[in-house]
Amino acid sequence: MAISNYRRILVGGSPTGIQGLDEVFAALYAAGRQPDEVGLGAELVKQLGKENYIPRSARDDFATAFLLEYRTYVTQRAGGNVPQPTDYGTWRGYPREQIPWFPTVDEELCNGCNVCLKICSTHALVPTTEGKVRLDDPFKCVVGCSSCATVCRPRAITFPPRSMLDAYRPLQK
Repeated sequence: MAISNYRRILVGGSPTGIQGLDEVFAALYAAGRQPDEVGLGAELVKQLGKENYIPRSARDDFATAFLLEYRTYVTQRAGGNVPQPTDYGTWRGYPREQIPWFPTVDEELCNGCNVCLKICSTHALVPTTEGKVRLDDPFKCVVGCSSCATVCRPRAITFPPRSMLDAYRPLQK
């Protein structure tokens, strides 16, 4: 099978790049496989591990993340939608998914004031059922923006150092 797509998913709370996820999901769906099948998570880890580095110590986290993504995929397909990879655009000529600029939310420090949700125009952050905030889609976050962290009084939101963006010099065309 030729691997044609690349996207990032949250694995253990950290964005992780995965090749071939959509192709594998499409094949599973066509075969009638269900996300609640026993052993499917381990099967996904083995199959996707052929093209992606999956540390032995993190296999359970990857299996959980793959099953969560596949469950979402099956739900969308059952509703008549064929999931399409998100086009996050580019920044300085680099695909947005290659730039690790996004917030980290410490849910233990979050007091649920939701001020960050009001200031974030891209909706990268969402409320949890527990009344706190979590990162929903890291690549919706605008590169260089850290307004949500600035307004977070309990300092539950942090970003990488802004200096890391210096490595992304504009690409010459």
